[in-house]
Amino acid sequence: MTLYHFPGACSGVAVCALEAAGLDYELKLIDITAGQQSEPSYLALSALGKVPLLLIDGVPLSENAAILTYIAALRPEAGLFPADSAPRARAEAVGGLSFCGGTLHPIIRGIANPQRLTDGDIEGVRSRSKELAKKSFGYADRRLAERGWWLGERSIVDVYLYWAFGVARNAGFDASPFAALVALEDRLKAEMPGFAAMLDINARARAELGH
Repeated sequence: MTLYHFPGACSGVAVCALEAAGLDYELKLIDITAGQQSEPSYLALSALGKVPLLLIDGVPLSENAAILTYIAALRPEAGLFPADSAPRARAEAVGGLSFCGGTLHPIIRGIANPQRLTDGDIEGVRSRSKELAKKSFGYADRRLAERGWWLGERSIVDVYLYWAFGVARNAGFDASPFAALVALEDRLKAEMPGFAAMLDINARARAELGH
């Protein structure tokens, strides 16, 4: 398998999943800041020029939720999804990934890169996105405070939450009201397999790309 990744992008969650699962894979860096995602060779694999992309026996799989679900299914013992394999439990996990990718991701794009969403009032988009983030991260924070982890047990959903919250915070979103989300990084460092490896891989990838 080959994972296409940019350090700082949500593809880091897939790096964590692969590391936690102990799967053999090749990591290929796509420098988004240099426009490599728009090169014809990459567009031939990812029509929308997005990361992550997982190449499986030469066949591309895109979208983080799909990639993470696939990795979790390959190594159930890695604990990326709940130990309970009942349809409802798996649906809850997919729902968590969908919340991160479908609800949080567009909001944090509006905070971190509002110029990608409008040719007009950039600060207006950023301000509105921060208001939406307060509601969505507030919900996530309450859920973590009540259940410990998103699903009540540690899973890859928590890593996706960490990524989304971190991007928003680094882009100027006020993290102080969200104690459970603020504490999530240290908890993942202590308890999530593959998390420390992901941080190290991202640091080395940034150095390689000169970021």
